[in-house]
Amino acid sequence: MGCLSSKPADPPPSRGIPADTREDRAPARQPEPARPVAPAAADMPPPPPPQPGGGPGVSPITMDATRKMITFINHAESMDWPGPESPKWQHTSVQTGGAYSFTKMGEKVECEGTVASGLAKLKSNPAKYLACMYQSDMVDWPTDQQRYTLIEREGTEGLKYKDGDVFTVEFANYQALPHVTRVDIESVDDGVTMQMTHRGALIHGPSNAPICPGRGMGILDRPGIKIIENVDPGDIHQGGVGDCWLLSAISALAEFDGAVFELFKNTPDMHEMPRPGPNRYHVTLYDLKTWQPVDVVVDERLAANPKNPGSLFGAKPSMDGELWACYLEKAFVAHCGGWDHIEGGVPSRAWAMLTGCKDQYTITEETSGKDAGKWTCWGNYNKQRDFYNELENSSKGKQPPMWQQDWPAVGGGGEGAIVGEELFRKIVAWDAEDFIIGCASGGQNDSVKHDGIVDGHAYTVLQAFSDVAGSGVDLVQVRNPWGTGEFEKGMWTDINGLASGWQKFPKVKAQLKPKVAEDGLFWMSKEEFYKYFKTVYVCAKSMKVYKVD
Repeated sequence: MGCLSSKPADPPPSRGIPADTREDRAPARQPEPARPVAPAAADMPPPPPPQPGGGPGVSPITMDATRKMITFINHAESMDWPGPESPKWQHTSVQTGGAYSFTKMGEKVECEGTVASGLAKLKSNPAKYLACMYQSDMVDWPTDQQRYTLIEREGTEGLKYKDGDVFTVEFANYQALPHVTRVDIESVDDGVTMQMTHRGALIHGPSNAPICPGRGMGILDRPGIKIIENVDPGDIHQGGVGDCWLLSAISALAEFDGAVFELFKNTPDMHEMPRPGPNRYHVTLYDLKTWQPVDVVVDERLAANPKNPGSLFGAKPSMDGELWACYLEKAFVAHCGGWDHIEGGVPSRAWAMLTGCKDQYTITEETSGKDAGKWTCWGNYNKQRDFYNELENSSKGKQPPMWQQDWPAVGGGGEGAIVGEELFRKIVAWDAEDFIIGCASGGQNDSVKHDGIVDGHAYTVLQAFSDVAGSGVDLVQVRNPWGTGEFEKGMWTDINGLASGWQKFPKVKAQLKPKVAEDGLFWMSKEEFYKYFKTVYVCAKSMKVYKVD
């Protein structure tokens, strides 16, 4: 099922983190009389709303976080690897029979020379080399017969060796923060982490410990670890949970830097995070039962994948080492009642909890009746009786029927069904007003794709332009919360280079500056947008005040 449905779903993990790790084995070899050789190391849209209505909402605005941003940016650690003299390098060794697994494997360099010289290379250049592997008994061989294998750091992720006694692998590990064994994490226990369940089973236990990033557990053990620096929609990388509705909503919010900082504004000494000692984060979300802001407190431990211990269960850190999305997702888990309570939902529900705005709209393409092929606007306000539906934070709670709404005043207002051309004009106006916008594809099975678009999946709408650069071309930019997986057809893709539209309309290319990258971002014409996306979501609150240059 798609991760927009109320049933659980398992989208693929983000780029470079396969669901299952690969396992290989390095064969042991015996010394030969002449010349022994060491081994080489080896979610679908909600049902159509039934009845008619529209109405106003509340949108309180604060902006304390703006002045904090410079502090955060100045505090952030450099992402450059330090020299070998840095005390943050920790050298450890493991004994193995040769079997190992990995999520990604970098280059392996087989070298002739003494084991001692290989270990010296590792220690003198830990930024380049992650590990040195050698046959354990080879240290006693003649020096001209010794061999070793260096494993390069770049491109290697999740490398683990199974216990044994044939080979030795020495690692050069970077430790951004004091090791987890040297910090009393339980002193800041949030009462959530060790009680987490998924589909009825406890996630954590003796064989699957929660993960503290930067503390020698394999996640962000590198320079540049930070909570927030330069907030960007590309910071979002969905994990193995069916919460695309939530992460696409967060990705849309990330267009407005200050809004994300505001969520963490009540965290004490936030500008110093993460600190060497145990850390807790205060995340401000709205309770949908009361429409009041509440502080959700979570500790630094992130959920570990019970099917692959040592890897993250939820959202991944950003490529530049920011953790804010991970802790925001964890706060939602606590706020909504558990992981099962955030599997399946719609982006507008997330925006309500993130912003406190009641003006959330779900716009659907009608498939039958007199309005077939047209678009109608739905929400939680009953205009005839002047009340809002009672909502719950959990997506598994009872979902009240939505009511047909008047269209938001921004974009021209009005009521009733409209054609796609008129809807696109409204989307452009909403984007210009800095409303938050998302969309969802049709279908129910998120293991099915059509031209790269995943069925039953929520996406973020980042930009929409009419008549770009006077070309007559109307375009919309969309993002997949997986951080990978893009639209693969049409004139405006960047799959295998820029498609023909960018060459045909150089002024459009100059204005929009498309990039060729496998990052989940893509452009579509408005006609393509309507073909693949059958639901549009809008948070009708101007976010201009949260923009930070």
